[in-house]
Amino acid sequence: MSNIEVTKPVVLTPFAAYARYLEDLSVRLADNSFAVKPGVIGTVYFAGGSKPEGRRGLLACFDRFDELFGEHLISGKDEDLAKFSRKTAKGIEKIRKVIIDSPEYEQVSVMRSSAPNPLTAPDYQIATLTGRASPMNYESPEGFKVAKGEEKEISYLKFSVPMELVTRPEGQEQYEQFLRYVCEQLDVCGGYGGLSAVTAYNYHNWQAQEWAIAERFSGIEVDACAHFGREEYDPTSYEGEPYNLKAVYNYLHPGAKVGRWGFIKSINWYTLMGDVFVERLGGDTALRAALDRADIQIERINHCTLVRAGPIPRLGAPEEGLPEPYVFVNKVLRVLRNPKPDGLHWYDPQLQNADSKNARAWEARFDLPNAPPIPATPTIVPQPVKREPVRRSVRGGSPCPEAGWWQTPAKAGSRRYFEAGEIMPVFAGSRWGETNWVWSADENTQ
Repeated sequence: MSNIEVTKPVVLTPFAAYARYLEDLSVRLADNSFAVKPGVIGTVYFAGGSKPEGRRGLLACFDRFDELFGEHLISGKDEDLAKFSRKTAKGIEKIRKVIIDSPEYEQVSVMRSSAPNPLTAPDYQIATLTGRASPMNYESPEGFKVAKGEEKEISYLKFSVPMELVTRPEGQEQYEQFLRYVCEQLDVCGGYGGLSAVTAYNYHNWQAQEWAIAERFSGIEVDACAHFGREEYDPTSYEGEPYNLKAVYNYLHPGAKVGRWGFIKSINWYTLMGDVFVERLGGDTALRAALDRADIQIERINHCTLVRAGPIPRLGAPEEGLPEPYVFVNKVLRVLRNPKPDGLHWYDPQLQNADSKNARAWEARFDLPNAPPIPATPTIVPQPVKREPVRRSVRGGSPCPEAGWWQTPAKAGSRRYFEAGEIMPVFAGSRWGETNWVWSADENTQ
C-alpha cells in the first residue's frame, strides 16, 4: 500500500481570502482611509451607447445600481472633465439627465460613487464613457462616406462593489444579478468580472500599486484604465490604403482589410463575449462542448455569452497557485486574446506597471507551459464559415443548439420555439422516459 499522501489544492473562499489578505490587497493612507482596496468589478464594452435605446439602457443600469446600493452613493461627476464632488439629490438628477438628454454626437462621461473625495477608493461605484455618433453626413476627398448618426466608437460601463459583499452568498447573488441586468439592458460586445484592486479617482497615482497586487494574486484584474479596452473589443475594417481610404466599416466586412481584429482582454471569474468572439470558437454549440464541465456556467443574454469559471471568484493567492477553473476556461478562450497587447496603464518610465511587456505576461498568466502561440491576426477579413445546422436529438436540461421549432414525444403538444442557448425543459414521469427534443418543421409548415 502506498504511503504517498495526496494533497488537495488550496481553495480560498472569498471570506477566507478577504480575512487573510485585506492589508496585502490595499493601500492604506495616513488618515486610515484607503487609496486602493479589494473589490469585485464588472466591466462591459457595448455598442449603441450614443443612441436613444442605448442611453435608456444605460440609465436603467444606473437606476438599478442606485436601487441596490444608493444609500452608499454620495459623490460623482456629471461630465468628463467635471470636478469629482459630493452630490445632492439635484446633482444626482443632473447625472440622470445628462445620460438621457445628451445629443448623440456628445460623449457621456458620468459617475456615481461612495468615495467621500477623489483621494479615497470607493466601496461602490458605477461609471460610463459612451461612444459618439457622427453629427452630419461626411464624404472624404478619397470617396468614403460616413452617414449622419453612424457610431464612431463603442462605449464602456464599469461598476464595483466591495469584496466584503461577495463573502456572503446573498451579496454574491446581488453582484451576479446586477451583471446579468447590465447585459440585458445593453448591447454588450465583451467584458469581464471578478476581483480587482479598486483605486481612488486619482488612479494615475496608484498604477504601480495595482500592478504589484496583480503580480502577486493572479485572480486580480488590472483595470484602473478600463477605458483603454474600448478599441480592443471594437473590430473595424476598411478598403483602400490607410492614407487613401475608399470605405470604412465599423465591423469586419468580408474581403476588406482588417483595421482592428478585436480581442478579449483575458480570463477572470466572468468572461463576456459578443457574437463575433463566439463564432471564432466555432459557435455556441462548440463553445459549450469545449467547456462542458459541472463547475463552468455558460449563459447567453442577448448578443453576449457569459462564461463563469467556477462557483466563486478566486483570488489566486500564492498558496492557491493559479485557480484551476480559470486555467481550464483560458485553455479554450486564449486564442481570442491579442498576441501583442498594448499596455494596460499609462506609460511611466519611473515605476513598474502594466506596460506592454508586463501586460503580455499578465494576460497570459493562465497559459500552460506548453501552450502554443496565439494565432496571428488576419490582414484580410475572411469569408464567414458556413456551418451545417445542428438538428440532432437534444436531451432535456441541455441548452438549445440552434434557434427554431423543437418538440418532444415526452409530452403531447410540446412543440415550441427555442432561442439558441435556451435550456430545454425536462418532463419528469413521462411514459416515454427521458425527455429528448427533436427538430421540428417551421411554424407555418403543416
